[in-house]
Amino acid sequence: MAEHAPTVVITADETMMSRYRGGMFLGFATCSPRGILPDWLFFQAFAPPVPRKNGRAVYADCGLRMVEASLLADGFTEDEVAVVHPRDLKRMVGEETRIVAVGGHDPLGINPPTSTFVDLARTGPPYNRVKFLELVRNPALKNVKTVVGGKGAWQVANPGTMDRLGIDYVHLGEGEVSIPRMFRAILRGDDLPRIVTGEDTPVEKIPDLRRPTTHGLTEISRGCGRGCRFCTPGMQKIRHKPIEQITRDIVTNVRGGNSIALFHSEDALRYGTHRIEAEPAKVMRLFSSVAATEGVTAIGLSHIALATAYHHPDLVEQVSDLFSTLPDQTYHGAQTGIETGSARLMRRYMKGKSAPSPPEMWPEIVVQSLGMLSDHDWALACTLIVGLPGETEDDVLRTLELVDDLTGMRGLLIVPMNFVSMGGSGLALEESFTVERMTPSHWMLLGRCLEIDVATARMLKSTLIEGGPLLRALTNFAMERLIAGAERYIAPMKRGEPPGDYGPETGSYLNPTL
Repeated sequence: MAEHAPTVVITADETMMSRYRGGMFLGFATCSPRGILPDWLFFQAFAPPVPRKNGRAVYADCGLRMVEASLLADGFTEDEVAVVHPRDLKRMVGEETRIVAVGGHDPLGINPPTSTFVDLARTGPPYNRVKFLELVRNPALKNVKTVVGGKGAWQVANPGTMDRLGIDYVHLGEGEVSIPRMFRAILRGDDLPRIVTGEDTPVEKIPDLRRPTTHGLTEISRGCGRGCRFCTPGMQKIRHKPIEQITRDIVTNVRGGNSIALFHSEDALRYGTHRIEAEPAKVMRLFSSVAATEGVTAIGLSHIALATAYHHPDLVEQVSDLFSTLPDQTYHGAQTGIETGSARLMRRYMKGKSAPSPPEMWPEIVVQSLGMLSDHDWALACTLIVGLPGETEDDVLRTLELVDDLTGMRGLLIVPMNFVSMGGSGLALEESFTVERMTPSHWMLLGRCLEIDVATARMLKSTLIEGGPLLRALTNFAMERLIAGAERYIAPMKRGEPPGDYGPETGSYLNPTL
């Protein structure tokens, strides 16, 4: 136990407190179900703990760092606030500790990637749920107020779940303004509602980072504005941080040992604009400024929109050329959404996704933009949504045709995800889609995507792994086991059939037993 314990301890489950062997895309492995690999091999290969110093995490999720920065900006001292790996809770939580704040992207493992992987594999519950439940039941939390927040906090935001898990409060939404106010009230002993919703944070109230983030992730924008009904950020108003503040955050990360600047936004190519069209001069001003920052050796983007790339090919070329001048830039990585090949579903649920072009042009936008990005050495993790409400067989076949049109493009991962009714989205009251409702066309789509993904994973895996020869060999072995396991399923799926050993058990790991 710490001699002088912090008043507020900020943490997250083990699947969120890792650098994932240096590979951003490897972090998606923590959405996978238990039982495919032994636990020890899984965590050694994909999610070893972040380094710690004096009980404090050297690197942490950007959301946790924002909570830390907001508390410090509000007047809490460095001694009063600590970001801690869950393995260090017993050491760091002491008599002076009053609040343990737990961040979570997917605490119960029911967001689209996790629920899809678990529903398909059926080998065990998801790692993110296992580790979150392990965390909130840690004896170190017994005599403190436990507050759960983050993107996935909606999953535990009801009194029955909170009582079963020993959670005192849940915070929903943005927290830079509301969390310091909430924590002050808890420390005073004020009466508070158990579920608190924070207000959107004005840009000028978003504080600078105080310590480095995982992968050097640095927020540049919030919100999207395209209005996709299945997506929470898509419903939010877009806001941009000023270049000077972004650069300060990058410098904080560089000083902490992150030479890669990873920009976080819903569409980095629309930085600086509040319109649907990009403003290339503003984008290039930011990117050039960061590329010129001492210590930055590569730049990555968390997300881009295919419609922005399609409508601004010159911007894609400029960005790609700039990135190629950086010494450690092996490829240009980002995540993006294909979602569907159906213009009907596009018009119904995401008509702003193709803007300023109409939804009917979406297949052309996808093929042309991904082809252009592939030609410029981009590696893209692309999502599909399977089972949107009202989806028909024709909708699935149109998506399958679109995926077939992407055959041969380098650097694509295409990840089909079952539709999940998520709190905060415009489809929160709709029924989620599960594997039991999959048709032969769904299986064919999944098999075609898996075939593309296996080829790309083999091509990229050597660029995703950091560490010495032994650790790289261990992670490579684990990745090969996963790839080989997935490869066995391709042939039957492409015939429209589930894998031969696919069991009859239904939903046993999708509904968490709390």
